[in-house]
Amino acid sequence: MNSNSDKDYIDAKVESYDARLAAADSKVDTKFGAVDTKFGAVDARFGAVDARFDAVNARFDATDAKLEAIIAMMVEMRAALEARIESAFERATSQMVKWMVGVLAAGITIVVTVMSFVLNNAIPKAQPVAAPAAAPPALIIQLPPQGISVVPAAPVAPPKPQP
Repeated sequence: MNSNSDKDYIDAKVESYDARLAAADSKVDTKFGAVDTKFGAVDARFGAVDARFDAVNARFDATDAKLEAIIAMMVEMRAALEARIESAFERATSQMVKWMVGVLAAGITIVVTVMSFVLNNAIPKAQPVAAPAAAPPALIIQLPPQGISVVPAAPVAPPKPQP
């Protein structure tokens, strides 16, 4: 074989492969062009879907904001209600203590009053003992000893005048 002819042969073969590859490449490009066209339509539809999802996300964001505002308002209302309940409970407790102290004071007053009345009026009082009248002077009787006559040194009573 001749080296020129081999070279020409190889060149011809390479060119034929190049031509076939170029034909296959153009076929693939044509098919991918058709696929790209179809995907372009799909992309357009997905763009519309994306736009709808964006609208839905915007509505969700607006709804989330409203819900956050409602939750904040409910937390404030709950705090206000708890404060009112606590205030009412403290007021009721103070009034209950006030009434209990008042009832206790009134009860003690009533018990002391009743006991004083009972002890002063229900038990009969002892009649005061009259002071003894002036006792007559003691009477001294002197008897003379037997067998001896003794004259008193002074008369006990002055003699009475005779009429």
